[in-house]
Amino acid sequence: MFELIVAGFMFVALIFYAVTGDADYGGGMWDLLATGARAGAQRDAIERAIGPIWEADHVWLILIVVILFTAFPPAFAAMMTALNIPFTLMLIGIVLRGSAFIFRKYDVKSQEVKQGWSLLFGAAVSLPLHPRPHAWCTQHWSDPHR
Repeated sequence: MFELIVAGFMFVALIFYAVTGDADYGGGMWDLLATGARAGAQRDAIERAIGPIWEADHVWLILIVVILFTAFPPAFAAMMTALNIPFTLMLIGIVLRGSAFIFRKYDVKSQEVKQGWSLLFGAAVSLPLHPRPHAWCTQHWSDPHR
């Protein structure tokens, strides 16, 4: 019974991550594709829109990992062993995305520097640097030749 309650908390945290996590994914892609005379206004709108929640979504992801580590150590060990590379790439993408978002606002105010941070922010969201581990897991477990 205890395991079901803990798994329920993990599920609720996963729902909150899914609801809040897509704001910065979509914002990063919008930022990457912003061009023309309205690009600056679009990037400012992105900052205002995702600014209040851009880091809060990762709190739910961290909570899921901590609960998994403490409540289900064998499952955590199996997942981290089998999915080490995708999880490592995901963490690198999260760090790059968050760093680029914050440095874009507080670094040197020149347009070139801001564009560099915007490019890194968009690339960390859109390139395969930030894979979704569930896609790797689904592919691995659905392989009939396994």
